[in-house]
Amino acid sequence: MNDINFDHKAIEALVVGNQDLERLESLLDQFNIFEAIGAVHVEIRHSTFLSFLLDPSQNHGLGDIFVKRLLQKALANALRQTLPVTPIDLDIWDLDGLMVQREWQNIDIFLTDDRNRLAVIIENKIDGSEHGEQLQRYRKIVNQLYPNWHIVGLYLTPEGDQPTDDLYLPVDYLSICEILEQLAETRSITLGPDIRIAILHYTQMLRRHIVSESEIADLCQQIYRKHQRALDLIYEYRTDQQAAIQDILVNLISEQPKLELDHTSKSYIRFAVKEWDAPILLQGEGWTLSKRMLLFEFKNYVDRLALHFLIGPGPNDIRQRILDMAHAHTPLLRPSQHALGKKWNAIFVRPILLAKDYEDTTAEEIEVEIRKKWLQFIEHDLPQITSILKSESWIWEK
Repeated sequence: MNDINFDHKAIEALVVGNQDLERLESLLDQFNIFEAIGAVHVEIRHSTFLSFLLDPSQNHGLGDIFVKRLLQKALANALRQTLPVTPIDLDIWDLDGLMVQREWQNIDIFLTDDRNRLAVIIENKIDGSEHGEQLQRYRKIVNQLYPNWHIVGLYLTPEGDQPTDDLYLPVDYLSICEILEQLAETRSITLGPDIRIAILHYTQMLRRHIVSESEIADLCQQIYRKHQRALDLIYEYRTDQQAAIQDILVNLISEQPKLELDHTSKSYIRFAVKEWDAPILLQGEGWTLSKRMLLFEFKNYVDRLALHFLIGPGPNDIRQRILDMAHAHTPLLRPSQHALGKKWNAIFVRPILLAKDYEDTTAEEIEVEIRKKWLQFIEHDLPQITSILKSESWIWEK
């Protein structure tokens, strides 16, 4: 009875006179045109709007200032010393003649400026990741068609992921957000009211859904800290799609006699290939009780599902040799980092469900999509990865 009373009081404290919750609700209740048209997780919509703002010839009133600020920020944050242009070059150059193209040679956004012999490749990723050596392919095409030009590559992702090709500079959506918010404030006189509202709606949408550092994120963390008991109860009794997806994945893995479930939770479903259990690969430490260093892991989030192949903790010399192996077998294996991580390295990633796959979709349709992607993995990816691993004689010789 005491527990029931405690739970009742916890929920009452959450919903009665909670100013943080009221503020959060007011933020989420604000109309946003990009949310209304379903553009939040649609990559092509982001690329289209950004192309419009990057084009000095468009009627937004920004001229070339947005493209300059974006390139200057990416170059200023670059870790390497040798760069095709400098932030000072961009400040001096007149980019009013810049031409912006969408999906030219499959490049998301391609910028060219004949006067300054500048070409910019922008690869935009919202929920996906690189595939098929696309960054290297774009570099080769542009190098051939624009010899002796200043070529800059930008790899735009929500968190500023590191690209696999050294030509490209990582850019995160927080940078886009901050630049546009600053321009909306400092250029409010030259911007038309419609353009200013569109920019503010876009940055508002980024902060709500794409960028992690936001007022909404801070409020959510504050509310959870103050009302953890009540929110945990609500979470416990919600309709749990994650748990349903976990059950699907566990069943699929269990149906495969060559696979074995490893440590599993609702958010992380791990499994191993039994025939890979060579002694040299069973020296893992601080991860799972099986001591496997190589595991597949489904990352089962609320709004996305992906399959990762991970090098876990263990002796660094062994982990380094496996990472070198992965680098030698792209594009099937594609390490997310060039260097060895302290504990983990993802060397294979396959998106299974994206955010849009959860919208207006039945549980049956979600299961069908998971089974389709799983079959592709079992019939195509897994045999190839096994063949690569088996070719490493140093793993099996003992």
